[in-house]
Amino acid sequence: MKISALHRLTLLDFPGHIACIAFLPGCNFRCHYCHNADFVLPERLKKISQHFLSQEDFFQFLKTRKNLLEGVVISGGEPTIHSDLPDFLRAIRDLGFKRKLDTNGTHPEMLSKILQENLVDYVAMDIKSSEEKYSEFCGTTVSFSAIEQSKKLLEESSVKGEFRTTLIREFHDEGEFLRILQFIQGAKKYILQNFQNRGGTLNPQWKDFSGFSEKELQQRKKQALKYVKNCEVRA
Repeated sequence: MKISALHRLTLLDFPGHIACIAFLPGCNFRCHYCHNADFVLPERLKKISQHFLSQEDFFQFLKTRKNLLEGVVISGGEPTIHSDLPDFLRAIRDLGFKRKLDTNGTHPEMLSKILQENLVDYVAMDIKSSEEKYSEFCGTTVSFSAIEQSKKLLEESSVKGEFRTTLIREFHDEGEFLRILQFIQGAKKYILQNFQNRGGTLNPQWKDFSGFSEKELQQRKKQALKYVKNCEVRA
């Protein structure tokens, strides 16, 4: 396993734990708003691949942080596209660290294997949009049945987790947001993330898109609580 980037400390990304973030290269989505094109597009990945962190160096880093870090967030890109992800998670577990997985939910067979083997302690799954707009939003053809399968796996699992949506003003109007809420109705935990436009979006046409005001986000949270058990706004 190669690590495209390492964030050495986070207090926010793994609820209840001090953690680091290991970003894995490559993604099967081409989300228009994505700011991490270097870690997504093959031609850009090739250019920076010589700077990737080796698995050996990553584990050496973890060994030096045993009394400082509690967990590791495995993010991307999309981690579940890597066939050796289960082995990577086992090795992290064997070092005594908790594991959190960020995923877009398009590989339920990999997610199922990971959950069945108790290789993660927490899963955050993105819900990008409603079924009708999933492929449009993600910039590629998406099997919504795979999203549904992954959603069901998480709902039936004893592993803690959350569904989350990055809200974009120009895309997630009231009707679109309502369709998302209807899809995840009954969810134990739903996170609203506000789109932060830092420029350099994968699709240049989205470079001027924006997020919502704090007041609007709180209104969305209030609406979401009619459908889910817990909803949080995360910066």
